[in-house]
Amino acid sequence: MTEAAVQRDIPEPTVLHWPAPGGEVRVLSFVSKADAGAYVADVIADTLQAAVADRGKALWIGCGGSTPKPIYESLTTLDLDWDRITLAQVDERFVPTDDTNSNTRMMREALEPVLDDMDFMTLIQDLSSAQACADKAEARFLELGGGAAPVFDIALMGMGPDAHYASIFPHHAINGEVYGTDRIVLPVAPTDGSLEPVLPRITLSVPALNRSRKIIFFITGATKLEVLRSASQSTDPLESPIGAFLAQCPAPVEFVWAA
Repeated sequence: MTEAAVQRDIPEPTVLHWPAPGGEVRVLSFVSKADAGAYVADVIADTLQAAVADRGKALWIGCGGSTPKPIYESLTTLDLDWDRITLAQVDERFVPTDDTNSNTRMMREALEPVLDDMDFMTLIQDLSSAQACADKAEARFLELGGGAAPVFDIALMGMGPDAHYASIFPHHAINGEVYGTDRIVLPVAPTDGSLEPVLPRITLSVPALNRSRKIIFFITGATKLEVLRSASQSTDPLESPIGAFLAQCPAPVEFVWAA
């Protein structure tokens, strides 16, 4: 546990683990979602403060969806050097930022108390086309990296019940490109509606995600735990995106789960 987590008196988790082709998968299992979320928030806060202390600034990426929203809200209650912290998105639906499907909207609402200080970068930079949007988001990341792909201090990520992560879904054509591209940001075409994604999306590439110093997945529910257990046994990106990601990821990956 982190020092901050101990101070907040978060119960110790149970450690679940099993072998996988990419190495042992370890999951910190908490009794409640609140305890799990508090732990994740503390890990992020400690990492960001350490980055600010070491390098004068911190850059991190976060996912959307309903699961991480309480984490963002919890972070705003902590005394961090927000004016030295930049948050960007792992992925986003290609919709206006005020749309009900927009994760940008959710993240802005959750982080509202600190947005006057923290720099928040949405991936939605241009609504004329998904490719133009990805191109402009790529340019923003290159600015953040001083002309090169940036290094992220920590990535907060999630996993869907179909074993997708970011906007990298099973049986999608993007899997043939997203692992070996030089791009930081890619557009993701929608499917015919029979599989996700139903809406067009923008995602960070796998090489970009691999530039994270630390990655933490926060998942909830018995179904997702069993999906992770099963999917981690396969490294086929078409069948098991999360298993393929774990098999090749050079960064430390931690899973946090609660029912």
